[in-house]
Amino acid sequence: TGKTLLAKAVATECAMTFLSVKGPELINMYVGQSEENVRKVFSRARSAAPCIIFFDELDSLAPSRGRSGDSGGVMDRVVSQLLAELDGLNSSSDVFVIGATNRPDLLDSALLRPG
Repeated sequence: TGKTLLAKAVATECAMTFLSVKGPELINMYVGQSEENVRKVFSRARSAAPCIIFFDELDSLAPSRGRSGDSGGVMDRVVSQLLAELDGLNSSSDVFVIGATNRPDLLDSALLRPG
């Protein structure tokens, strides 16, 4: 539906590096690997700054915590890692994040809060 193209146009217009990530491609069956994948995305973005990270299908990466029904709370840990990385960004980091989803009702409420 053009979400990726729109985000890429923003990055191009702002003369910034563009990283496109589909949410499901970060999920891995091995313990701790999904969280590591999230850290790697943000690490690549920081080294390529100024940069825009575009997360497509964000609902698959950051569903509401406590309701995912997965054994071991894997998705809860992924959401927590994503929030920690977002909180670690500051105004001088030159890394910006854009997320897209067709299911905003499934997103963790912490992603929707201002700030």
